[in-house]
Amino acid sequence: MAVSATSEVMTPERGDSSHEVSTSWASGILLLTAAVGVLARIAGVLVLPGMKGNAPQRSVELVEVASWTLSYMYVGLLVAVVCGGSFELSRARRVGTLARGAIVAGSGLAVALASPAVMLRLPAPAAVALAVTTSLLVGGAGVVTSRVPHTRAVGAILVLLALTGLCRSLAWQTATLAGERASLAMYDGARAVATAAVTFQAAAAMLAAAWIGTRSPWRGRVLANVAVIGAFAITYWAARADAHQSSAQGVLRATLSNAAGVPLPFVLAPIASFLAPASALLAASALAQRVTQPATLAAVALALLSNGSYDVPLQALAAIAASQWAVLAMADRHGMWASLSAGRRAP
Repeated sequence: MAVSATSEVMTPERGDSSHEVSTSWASGILLLTAAVGVLARIAGVLVLPGMKGNAPQRSVELVEVASWTLSYMYVGLLVAVVCGGSFELSRARRVGTLARGAIVAGSGLAVALASPAVMLRLPAPAAVALAVTTSLLVGGAGVVTSRVPHTRAVGAILVLLALTGLCRSLAWQTATLAGERASLAMYDGARAVATAAVTFQAAAAMLAAAWIGTRSPWRGRVLANVAVIGAFAITYWAARADAHQSSAQGVLRATLSNAAGVPLPFVLAPIASFLAPASALLAASALAQRVTQPATLAAVALALLSNGSYDVPLQALAAIAASQWAVLAMADRHGMWASLSAGRRAP
């Protein structure tokens, strides 16, 4: 049964090589998109929120302009990547018809739900619909991707982040309902679900760090360790700042103190704070690898940058792009063998 399921996803139609999947043509834009995403996350998520009230107004305005510029660049690149991924999936015979049809249709629906955010803040029902749609799409793509050995870890990362997205959406909705009904028990339930979300996200980050570490003995292992240790150092340094300290330390404290979101998880709020810088640093470490398909590297980086926060349109677009190109990387035989050959020669 497992063999037949894999064959349905991976076997091309005989006598037809005109629709062989190739991701090499998009390598440049995929890596550029993920790199801009890392910069946009650092500026807009790790730096700017904590600067307000803790830094001179002129500095806040400069970082705000830089953050908005990077974010709009990121959106434009993500839309291009998602459109290209949908086109490539629509003719990828090595991916099962049901799988690619569901991913392409789900991508279109998610983009339609996210598009009003360019002009206005999404209303709560639309944000929840976006989060659920994206979570289901990412989870389905993760299951498909995990059927092949060379993308199995990537598929597992996607599944874990999909569970993160579902738990976060459920926690937020439950907390909102608890506030309306003044129910402490319901709010505690929302916090329990939020704790599960942090657990799934932490597992995805750990798996990503392990995967990056196995890309090469030196570049992969060293950069993965540097990313984890660096994120821990940033979190520890920020936690030692005074509440009203006007410095880089105070800025990071203000940012990371709100990283856990609403509702706060039980016990794991420090882990949620750690994951905020860890996701950006691990994404940058993934992009620095050279012995893996660029599409796979970009998929891992974009998945980490999405953070499982799929009610945020920008994060949802990143997750959609990661899902599409992870599936395409799975089906790209030439890229797979090129990566395996390069991996044997990696220092």
